Amino acid sequence: MKCRVEKGRIEWSWRGEHVCMEACADECIRVRASFKSPVDEELNYNLEPEKDVFSRIFLEPQNQTAGQDQMVKTEQEVDRAILECGRMQAVANAFGQITFYYDGKQILKEEWIDETCDMPPYQKARDFQGAGGKSSRIRAYFHANSTEHLYGMGQENRDCLDLKGCTVDLCQKNTKCTIPFYISTLGYGFLWNNPAIGRAEFARNRFLWEAQMARQLDYVVVGGGSPCRIMEHYTALTGRCPKYPDWMFGLWQCKLRYQSQEEVLEIAREYKKRQIPLSVLVVDYFHWPFQGDWRFDERYFPEPQKMQEELEKDGIHLMVSVWPTVDTRSENYRQLQEEGCLITAEHGPDVFFMCRGAETYLDMTYPRAGELLFWELRENYISSGITSFWLDEAEPEIYPYAYENMRLAKGNGLEVSCYYPYAYNEGIESRLLEQGIWTEEADSESDGTILVRSGWIGSQRFRSVIWSGDVPSTFESFRRQLMAGLHMSMCGIVLWTTDIGGFYGGDAEDEEFRELMVRWFQFGVFCPILRMHGYRKPYELSGGMDDMSGQCNSGGGNELWSFGEDVYGIMLDYLSVREQLIPYIKEQLQVARETGTPLMRPLVYDFPEDEKVYDLGDEYMFGDQILAAPVMEYGARSRKVYLPGDGIWINGITGEKIPGNTEITAEAPLEKMPVFYRG
Repeated sequence: MKCRVEKGRIEWSWRGEHVCMEACADECIRVRASFKSPVDEELNYNLEPEKDVFSRIFLEPQNQTAGQDQMVKTEQEVDRAILECGRMQAVANAFGQITFYYDGKQILKEEWIDETCDMPPYQKARDFQGAGGKSSRIRAYFHANSTEHLYGMGQENRDCLDLKGCTVDLCQKNTKCTIPFYISTLGYGFLWNNPAIGRAEFARNRFLWEAQMARQLDYVVVGGGSPCRIMEHYTALTGRCPKYPDWMFGLWQCKLRYQSQEEVLEIAREYKKRQIPLSVLVVDYFHWPFQGDWRFDERYFPEPQKMQEELEKDGIHLMVSVWPTVDTRSENYRQLQEEGCLITAEHGPDVFFMCRGAETYLDMTYPRAGELLFWELRENYISSGITSFWLDEAEPEIYPYAYENMRLAKGNGLEVSCYYPYAYNEGIESRLLEQGIWTEEADSESDGTILVRSGWIGSQRFRSVIWSGDVPSTFESFRRQLMAGLHMSMCGIVLWTTDIGGFYGGDAEDEEFRELMVRWFQFGVFCPILRMHGYRKPYELSGGMDDMSGQCNSGGGNELWSFGEDVYGIMLDYLSVREQLIPYIKEQLQVARETGTPLMRPLVYDFPEDEKVYDLGDEYMFGDQILAAPVMEYGARSRKVYLPGDGIWINGITGEKIPGNTEITAEAPLEKMPVFYRG
């Protein structure tokens, strides 16, 4: 194997494969490879955004060791090539197999079986199989270390915190958000920089990463040793959270649908009458005539500016739902179709979703689509003073999930669709900032935020909140949401939330559901965003309406007072707790801006040397001072809690001082959730 060695970069070609290994940030080494063609430099992270769909994922290195000669070394020996980046080292042997070290300790090794020059290997570390044109089905294999534990990869409804032994589908769906990055207890992070549909297997015998259709292999190994240092390097490369408006961290009120302007104002007035502080009131879907009509239906929302002004006077921020779906009957369909702004089908009609009509989606990987959508938002919402948007259906959600049948501006759905939620979010947020509607300091009266149902690598640098999708209203679902949030945090996501009580299946008259609402609300108080949402029984059609908007179910009440007086009283008490927590939350978010450390994270993040926390997914750290232990079992009035570390913990219910490295049984009456403070 003959190499070309440059400053911070080593390249080689062998048996048709072209490989580039380079330092790309502090203790970050990037590997790209292609077959039968050179590595495509237009996919490099430091090109102008308009040149390629992936170019905005990585940030330009700024004051990082990757640009300092004394911290990056490259050399070639007789049978190997070596790249050093700070305390990280990558060594490629004579066959191109790469092994990674941190502080001299092996942390990751590509798996290459039957290494010989005379015979084709049984399994190469990097395998390319033609998938049409310049694209391939790509597989990358790595050695499985029996002692490591893994966290991250985004969110999905799974019951495991430690991902070792798990298979993860690489795709975006409702309730599933793929962010292909994990942190290992061996002291490294791994980023699969590819938006293709695929899978990752973390089996006992090997690790496998697969992209079903991609132009080249691209991954980054991030050093650091501890989770907090790994996260610092990872977010230096992919971005850190911005400043947020102060009002975001109070109570958000939403239900499946408020059907009219009158109903929205009635809810707001009731909150004011009861003297309950409310930060955000959300108008969900089908406040429009047809999907693709990004405006209020004037029959039910005749004076949106007047509605917004009344809410604003009472300190309530109005957020509206935006779907990227476009019905053929929409007033905007013809223009969007003619300008190539819609996702089209490779085979059959351009229909990917059925929700009171046949719809396709805006192609948010095409800049013109983002321009036209923003123009509609500006004309119909921003002009009325509304600057916060709920970007729903962001995966995009399609039925069936035949990704190969989607054609986007940047490629086939198999190749690029995991990137869609990032493009959707960025397409709106960037224009809000460019047009001066939002400010970088987030201190203007017009500053808003975005709620979005999925994300991707780098989504943490947006002023947006990701939530876990339409999950069931059960205790089992509740438990899984906590684990989903912890995995998201290990991907750098700072603002994450759930529908308190779950989205569907909840009956306000059912005692078990009432208890679920209490326990979920208590948990929500110790989440980055406290947000009421759900589709509650009884499911009833909106009365007296005979059009598209009127055919949508609105469901039962979902306000704090909707679940009986006992539940209402507990929620009021915990809302008071939340108000007291807001200064602490803001303080912790400043830490996130400076270091990337998420507000909510698993115990392994703060206590990586403690093996007892490696698979502990029912308690978590909320900032660096609070350990929260939500109750996620119906009827439970106590629960076991492990308190890690060597210091003292203070029981938030009893005031008792408890030494670390201790397991206790904590009392948990319905009106209280176990919380512990560092002594």
